[in-house]
Amino acid sequence: MEAVMPERSISRRRLLTGAAGAAGLALATAACGGVRPEPSTGSTGAGGKVKVTMFAFLGGDLGKMPKEFAKEYEQAHPNVQVEIYEQSNSVGYTRMLAQQKASPDQPLVNFGFFNAQTSVQGIDDKMWAKLDYSAMSNSADIDPRFQREDGHGIGIGVDQFGLVYNKDKISKAPTSWAALWDHAYQGKVSFFGFPWYAVYMAAKLNGGGLDNMEPGWDLWEREAKQIRLLVESNPQYLNVLSNGTAPMTAYFAGTGQQWINSGAPLTYVVPSEGAIPLPIYMQAVQGSTPQQLEVVHDMINEMISPKWCARWAEVSVEAPANVKAPLPAKLKDLPAFQKSTTDAFQDIDYAIVGRNNAQWQKRWETDIASRI
Repeated sequence: MEAVMPERSISRRRLLTGAAGAAGLALATAACGGVRPEPSTGSTGAGGKVKVTMFAFLGGDLGKMPKEFAKEYEQAHPNVQVEIYEQSNSVGYTRMLAQQKASPDQPLVNFGFFNAQTSVQGIDDKMWAKLDYSAMSNSADIDPRFQREDGHGIGIGVDQFGLVYNKDKISKAPTSWAALWDHAYQGKVSFFGFPWYAVYMAAKLNGGGLDNMEPGWDLWEREAKQIRLLVESNPQYLNVLSNGTAPMTAYFAGTGQQWINSGAPLTYVVPSEGAIPLPIYMQAVQGSTPQQLEVVHDMINEMISPKWCARWAEVSVEAPANVKAPLPAKLKDLPAFQKSTTDAFQDIDYAIVGRNNAQWQKRWETDIASRI
């Protein structure tokens, strides 16, 4: 996917005293145990601390790791104050964009967790401040597929799309993406909203791809009756999968595993053609002060370390992006987290997905959903 950034070893103290200047930042000097702040509008917390706001995903256990990290970071850096804004990317990013237009020098958040499509949208909207990989000692250990040559973010974990089915209702386990349109499962398929990945795989297995989705659109127009229903929430999704109303789908491995852990009679399958990776990036936000960006660089560098990547993998049920991060014990034996699975990920250009998603969604609603 993206090329590897050049490696350069650097200590935290050097980072806090000026190495991030390569990214064009005017940095404050570091005090022992923290950053010595200079008052700045909207960036000064209690007692003159440098205040940064982190965007974290809302729901489930996703807020645990960011809160644990923030607490530990504040203890080690008493001149830094960390606030956490929990929200979905779809809602939260819309608010970030509105704030950017209203007051570009006072962003809603200074950094945080963003999915691949939001990351692409943020590049187009000039939302992100570039990261200086050479000033981040842990960046070289991030899987090259989840580094970015443009410096706009760096991966911390990766979920995946594969097949999820009800093992009590479907006796013949699916093995291929083509099961979604196999007539053996006709009327048993459900999706959450617009499943671009189902159209993409239909295209790819029929001579197309992201740059030519027509074979996928043609297939799903013909096979719309495969789909029993489209759900609008995770609780509804879990219900129709578990009770057998629509016992087959393609969805997140992480969410599927959480449902399985809760006792749902479901199984996650890695398709023979490969799962679709869904990287989560750490992003820094434009409009933050130099002092905030200095702290953000240091915090992201620490968050992508083996320790915190492993903790994120545990709470999010994702594969860690840091190749040195230990895989949590509860994930070690699951098919989704085997090296053979992650090595065989589909190669997805999320710039294409992000920039076409709105148009694709309209076409799905007009040409496919209307035929169900």
